Amino acid sequence: MSCRSTQTGVGLIEVMVALLLLSVAVLGYSALQGQAIKATNESFERSQSLVMMRNIAEKIHANPAAITDYATGLNESYSSSSAPTSQCGLDGVVADLCDPKELAEAESYSLKAELQNYDFQIQMHPCPNTGGNGTDAATNIMYSYCLISAWDDTTPTIGRDDETDCLTERVIADENNAAAAGGSYHPKSTCMMMEI
Repeated sequence: MSCRSTQTGVGLIEVMVALLLLSVAVLGYSALQGQAIKATNESFERSQSLVMMRNIAEKIHANPAAITDYATGLNESYSSSSAPTSQCGLDGVVADLCDPKELAEAESYSLKAELQNYDFQIQMHPCPNTGGNGTDAATNIMYSYCLISAWDDTTPTIGRDDETDCLTERVIADENNAAAAGGSYHPKSTCMMMEI
């Protein structure tokens, strides 16, 4: 008597195993695509932000006498009603010559207006890692400003909040503790800093 197989097709268990393997592969591919999109967006934000920060740094280097005016202007929130009285020819209209402070105010306002078209913010603060504990050049070992650009849920600020601040602040030494330099990125931050 010969033994013949009665199976004539694929069994239900084989189909279920094949579907399970296919779904695991598709889920893995979807997760990989999500990470690739996130990395692409991050790269785009960084390159956009770097171009804008270089533009601002060039304007400040051309008018260094008004660096504190740039910081004040860039740190204020934008309002179309708070435009400076003199646009210093930035609006395309030939105007009287401006002094360094007026030029800084006009350029800062113009840059803040331009930033309304982008998905990031820029501010300018004294760098926390340049020594000293004062707020100006006279009370610091070495004083410089940092342009900070941030996007997503991060703000372009220096502080202790690792959820929203971009950079860590400088911790001043007392008689028992050494100073922590500060100026490091918080782990969850989406931002970049440029010292000028």
